[in-house]
Amino acid sequence: MYQGKSLNRIICIALLVLCVLGSVAYVGPSPQANAEAAAGKGPSSADEVKAFADAFFNRAEIRSKLAGAAFVVVSDNKVLLNQGYGYANLESKQPIEPDKTLFRVASVTKVFTATTVMQLAEQGRINLEDNVDKYIGGMKIPNHTDSPLKVKHLLTHTTGFDFTDNLKPNSTDLDTVTSLESFIQERLPTVVRKPGQAYRYDNFASDLQGYLVQSVVGQPFEQVVREHIFQPLHMNNSYLGLNSKLAQRLATGYNSKNQPIQPYTDTPTISPSGGLISTSTDISKFMLAQLNGGKLGEAAILKPETVSEMQKVHVGILPELPNMGYGFEMFYHSLYNGQKVVEKSGDHSGYHSYMWLLPDRKVGGFIVTNSDSIDVRTELFKEFMDHYYPADQKPRPAITLSAKDLAKFEGSYRYLRIPMQVFDVKLEDEHLSISTPVGVKKLKPVGDLLFEDEDGRMAAFKADEKGVISHLYYMIPDAWSERVEDQPPYSDVPVNHPYAGYINDLRKLNAFPVNTSSAFAPEKTMTRGEFSADLVGLIGIQPTQSPVQFKDTVGHRFAAQIQTLVEYGAVNGYAKDKFEPDRPITREEAAVLLWRISQQFANTDVSAKLSGITDLWAKPAVEFVIGSGLYGPEVRTNQDGLANYHSRSPMLRQEAAALLTKAARFILTQQAKGKV
Repeated sequence: MYQGKSLNRIICIALLVLCVLGSVAYVGPSPQANAEAAAGKGPSSADEVKAFADAFFNRAEIRSKLAGAAFVVVSDNKVLLNQGYGYANLESKQPIEPDKTLFRVASVTKVFTATTVMQLAEQGRINLEDNVDKYIGGMKIPNHTDSPLKVKHLLTHTTGFDFTDNLKPNSTDLDTVTSLESFIQERLPTVVRKPGQAYRYDNFASDLQGYLVQSVVGQPFEQVVREHIFQPLHMNNSYLGLNSKLAQRLATGYNSKNQPIQPYTDTPTISPSGGLISTSTDISKFMLAQLNGGKLGEAAILKPETVSEMQKVHVGILPELPNMGYGFEMFYHSLYNGQKVVEKSGDHSGYHSYMWLLPDRKVGGFIVTNSDSIDVRTELFKEFMDHYYPADQKPRPAITLSAKDLAKFEGSYRYLRIPMQVFDVKLEDEHLSISTPVGVKKLKPVGDLLFEDEDGRMAAFKADEKGVISHLYYMIPDAWSERVEDQPPYSDVPVNHPYAGYINDLRKLNAFPVNTSSAFAPEKTMTRGEFSADLVGLIGIQPTQSPVQFKDTVGHRFAAQIQTLVEYGAVNGYAKDKFEPDRPITREEAAVLLWRISQQFANTDVSAKLSGITDLWAKPAVEFVIGSGLYGPEVRTNQDGLANYHSRSPMLRQEAAALLTKAARFILTQQAKGKV
């Protein structure tokens, strides 16, 4: 059996900022505000910190949903709080023991991985300015740019890779092993953007860091971490890789309905990007070392100057909106209250973690939970900062820009991590408007390349070396959005074409990668292979390199995309060992493919009244499509409210454009409104 590494989770995490920060009236302190940091003294009393934490976790709305959590606060080289709340196992009412209860800390692992890279840099065994290829055992990373991919780009998530997320399902067979080396070889992405040019959260970059360390040291990555981090810091209950013995000590993970999730492995089994299993006690030791120049007691894992380099801002679209240090990220600027904060969060099925450090204050916090039913991390951090470091934040005054100056920002910006999200920026009545998953927002200029919407969210732009606006950073914290190049209109899709809007929108999403001609052929039928490829392109899944299941797809140009959908449970064959990739896809077949893949990240339990003939196996999918409004003008509803989807008719390319474009909007809107 497999535990899916859910697409839902990546989209939901990316859009979390919509719910968490939607009402914040100010985002990002000015440089002056940093110099005039809040006068709060921070946590100093263990009793007071416990009272703060108890009050938070004892709220009825949290206690009723949260399975369990461990919360740590450190200050001035001391642990002020290390407390468990709720249960490690709901069924047995097993309490959380901070010294013993194991949690998956997910992507917090990345800071540990970055630490091993920095240890090698300290020792002179690697140079952060060197090409990555120099250190990965003869492997060569495909690079379609004229710029080298450097080690520092892995640390700052600015690799320019075409694919950065590993969505391969994880196995619930704890004896399953996928080596780090084979994983890197099989999933090796291609550099398609100039390294260092743009920020995009990058799981593969962290896995590649681990493989680099393993190759340079000549020891398994987990051994390096154990000998050079765990043992010096006496992190005696920290591990990479889950086995049946450790699973007995692991807090049970629960889904959004607080139903237990079967323990699962990571892919790769030893995952530098998210495989750390630890206790809150052990994490507190690492935090103390990071806040004390790399030392804990007499043990040192890094030099003070190296720690400072890790915690320094290396990437930010503007000074007001930093993004990355080395391994650390900066997401929730609006909550920093003028303080310097570095952070790292992590998410796995059933487990969610968040570590924040205030290096100048020698203060840090860490929370980990074992349930998908409620996410308390950013709310806890917000209350922590407001309680201990309150700040009177003043809105930035608007500045005046002419219509000519504003016009240079117009365009479509495609979110680098999930291509189905596109922000359209338009000039309207001497102001900018921007389309979002929660509606159209108005942007007012408040600084050079910096805007603010009516909800207080900042929108920052970046210009290239020629002064042309190239990127946008807005609303979603874990990646920039790149400007979509203007392209000439399709010769056979006039402006007044009934499907012109859908076709042009789909072009922005880059979901028709196979169509490079000047004509779109809107009334041409779409094949099963073409639709599979376009669906994979829309979602942004890296096509698999696994052997194909269907014999008639061997050597086919869309074989990898079809097999990818097989691995995600979206595709069944037309007959035994056959898929018929070149046969026109029917409208109900297309609906089923979309419905199955959508179940991973959207509520597909939608009903509708149908007329015409729809095969029984396709009825739930067609009802989902009709009930969610995922169709173009070819579908009409009669006076009785019945819709004829023309289920058995071949799907035309123009109809597929309407279906896929509307599906992307539906998924993003659901996520943004928290309906999943």
